[in-house]
Amino acid sequence: MRVALIAVLVGAASMNPSAATQAIQKRDAAIRAVLPPMGQSPTEAQKTQAQSLLTQFIDFQGMAEAALGKHWKQMSPAKRKELVDAFTTRLKAATLSQLDFYRSTQIAYAPAVVQGDRVKVPTSMVVQGEPTQVAYVMKPGKDGWQIEDIVIDEVSTIDNYRSSFARVINKEGVDGLIARLEKRRTTPADGGARKVAPAK
Repeated sequence: MRVALIAVLVGAASMNPSAATQAIQKRDAAIRAVLPPMGQSPTEAQKTQAQSLLTQFIDFQGMAEAALGKHWKQMSPAKRKELVDAFTTRLKAATLSQLDFYRSTQIAYAPAVVQGDRVKVPTSMVVQGEPTQVAYVMKPGKDGWQIEDIVIDEVSTIDNYRSSFARVINKEGVDGLIARLEKRRTTPADGGARKVAPAK
């Protein structure tokens, strides 16, 4: 009974929503500190460092598994790793188009909301002259907070990928999906933070 109570208390402490918001705020501040002012082109080293900061909390495997749904269970461990590697590279490449937003706009952070065993951190910014809502669905992990989904203007990244992945797998199988992810891995997401670019 005592062990169970301790586990509950630890879990409640780890779900502190303000801590999740602070993690995103610190990440964003670190990205801005790495990048040069607007008007100056970042070096490749600065881009790499900023990209690493931008994606450091993302649970790539969790997102890939959620996007694949029933297909994930049907895959071998080796095939899962192959797909997660391709998905990770693809998503990291897509973030490069978002780096300028951290130099050209202010980000507002709304109070985080606990949703079951997850925390949703809502933020807002102006992208290409339009107000844009970006919310991070996060969970506490052993190494800190992890991003499980990114919701842009109420559109879930995972939901976007789920429909796209299912369409490709039905036509070309998992190997076809991996090939498409690998082919598109150097192509940034069209529209930056306003859109999520799935495998077409």
